[in-house]
Amino acid sequence: MQDLMRNVSASYKEFSSGQKKIADLFFREPIFIAFSSALEVGKRVEVSESTVIRWTQKLGYKGYTEFQHTLQRKLAEERLNTARQEQPAAADQSFLENLLDADITSILKLKETINEENLLQAVDCISKSDKRYVTGNFFDFGLAEWFGGWLGSALGNTTMMQPGTAAYYGQIGELGPQDTVIAFAFPRYTRTLMDTLKQAKRKGAIVIVLTDREDSPAAKHADLVLAVSVNANLNIDSYTAVHALLTSVMRFLYVKEHAKVKEKLAQLEAAYTDQDIFI
Repeated sequence: MQDLMRNVSASYKEFSSGQKKIADLFFREPIFIAFSSALEVGKRVEVSESTVIRWTQKLGYKGYTEFQHTLQRKLAEERLNTARQEQPAAADQSFLENLLDADITSILKLKETINEENLLQAVDCISKSDKRYVTGNFFDFGLAEWFGGWLGSALGNTTMMQPGTAAYYGQIGELGPQDTVIAFAFPRYTRTLMDTLKQAKRKGAIVIVLTDREDSPAAKHADLVLAVSVNANLNIDSYTAVHALLTSVMRFLYVKEHAKVKEKLAQLEAAYTDQDIFI
């Protein structure tokens, strides 16, 4: 939240008299701006709706909606940090309990900060795509393989995109505007993945990036960013919140494409039965 306030403060001298009224309101009542329309904000300080929109654009945002989503997220993060400080870990908890609490906190943070509009847009893009390509940094390829496997089972037309293979270059060549690339980009970020995303954008494909922060190196190549923090303890990353986010995406897809998913999974179950796979 402090970085957002610094941004507004640094630009204050450049604001028009009407824009300064909006900035003053922002400093006094950020929660009002976070949950009010541009029209309501304008009425509050007696400026036009367009003045409010131009104010956010002057701060570097595409428009009022993008600024408002950022502000909502910053306020949520601030509340979460305050709650953590007010409730320290119990002294009698075991090491395991503290580690599990850290994972629980990461899911609570996801709940507070996830951009639900971006999530719903991502679900819509995935469901409408002719083909879906799933890729990631080599550290994240296990996540990509798991999620891509479910997409293939539930929706079909899903392929893993693994740089360095012969198939990879054919996949890049086939990419088009009706396709979606879903990329996992958590630290450490690889140049290979960045190149893949650049190629996908050049071919006109929709790029959805799951990453640890809105301004990660991969985010600038994305049409949609789903940001979720990775909890690190003892230099071992925990992807608990990432799995929770992916499960939510899968459930939304199941609801949106219920008939198709049900049919695909029934076909898969029939194949299991024919081959006598399970005991």
